[in-house]
Amino acid sequence: MSRYSRTQLAELSGVPARTIRYYHSLGLLPKAERVGKEALYRDEHLDRLRDILAMQARGLRLDAIREVFAAEAGQGTADWRVVFDPRQPGPSDQSAVLDDDELTELLGDRRPEILDELLAAQYLERRDDNWAIPDLPMLKGALILYDVGTDITLSGALRKVIRARIAELADEMVRTFRDAAATSYGGEGIGSDLSRFRERFRAAAWEVGGATLADEIERAVAELDESGR
Repeated sequence: MSRYSRTQLAELSGVPARTIRYYHSLGLLPKAERVGKEALYRDEHLDRLRDILAMQARGLRLDAIREVFAAEAGQGTADWRVVFDPRQPGPSDQSAVLDDDELTELLGDRRPEILDELLAAQYLERRDDNWAIPDLPMLKGALILYDVGTDITLSGALRKVIRARIAELADEMVRTFRDAAATSYGGEGIGSDLSRFRERFRAAAWEVGGATLADEIERAVAELDESGR
């Protein structure tokens, strides 16, 4: 049976070594064999990485992919209609408070490298014996960016840009709803409807907003490449 180092596995799969380490922290990959300080991987890890790439290409998020693997192993009670439903918004809680062990599980073996940077960028706050995370999705996004080569300081700057622009967009959308009352919008009012149908609004925002942002980033990069700047 073939055995690979993390570098070899990255070359064979096309998945960066840092991302492989991140997938381990999420429980998406089986544990590697240890020989001294070196982690060794087998064909099952290569197959799993290829499965992850294939499902990501179909639009599945990592939490949904984890549900797929759990269901295959008989370890979970995943509803397959939910797993493959792109309208699912994911966890609704933005903030979280973790104890030290939970934070270590989230950060994995990146923790010694990035803990101070996460604190400086305000992704984390020390709260007595626990760790407060003001925006868990943003933190997870920063970890993904870190694993593909973006440092925490830069992702922190991007977070501020995203928050500022999204706030402006949300204000404009609410004004558009308000101005369309009794014409193209026939609801009871955006405040009342949001209260009643919050999860549906969140699902729509997650699907449309996430896909649109990804598309616009690709467009901006393509235009930048064409301009040669």
